[in-house]
Amino acid sequence: MKAIEVLENAISLLEHKDLDGFMALLSDDCVIMKDDGEVLAKGTAQLHAFYMPIFGEQADMKIELGDQFSTGSVIAVREINHDMKVDGVLKQVDTVWIYKVINDKIAYMHVFSPDAESSDALDSVTN
Repeated sequence: MKAIEVLENAISLLEHKDLDGFMALLSDDCVIMKDDGEVLAKGTAQLHAFYMPIFGEQADMKIELGDQFSTGSVIAVREINHDMKVDGVLKQVDTVWIYKVINDKIAYMHVFSPDAESSDALDSVTN
């Protein structure tokens, strides 16, 4: 499966609130990191704890995949999160993600926020 297909499956599972299916697409040692190098979660247990509130509290969020390019197992993609609940208010949050896919599983995720508001939105959702 191509890296973009794995990512599209993951986004679909997230939007359909299938946490178990989503987690099955992550490698056991997957890591998610912010642009400043802060590790948000690493490994199955931390990733499950990281994503559980997102699956529970972001009922209206839809993710649009924008500009993207890939080379081999690495994909860079602009993600526009529509109706993302940030401090109780629905917002549009625009970020860029780098993913590495190995053996049809996401092994690495690195999010880049173009501005402080987008970074703060991610922080509010995950804290």
